[in-house]
Amino acid sequence: MAIDRTQGVSPLTSIQQRDPSEASVQNARKEGTVSGTTTSSATAVTLSSAQTSLTQSSAQDINTARVDQLKQAIRDGKLTMDTGKIADALLQNTQDYLKGL
Repeated sequence: MAIDRTQGVSPLTSIQQRDPSEASVQNARKEGTVSGTTTSSATAVTLSSAQTSLTQSSAQDINTARVDQLKQAIRDGKLTMDTGKIADALLQNTQDYLKGL
């Protein structure tokens, strides 16, 4: 069997260029206008003090000393995992989830 002629490979879909008008839409959203319509600024959102504190990160979010210990143990090859304990916790978590359904 002989191949007489071959054809070049063409892509299934072409890459679509970004519509230049999208940038103007994003700028309009920042300014509060969309399609010539000004959005109302009468709606005000007030966060409670609890919500405000939850949205702010703090140094207490991560135990950096423990993270450093774990990093060092990984580097030294001394980090041991109790796979049975991990498996038990996963199974318990799944059982608790299924009971809630």
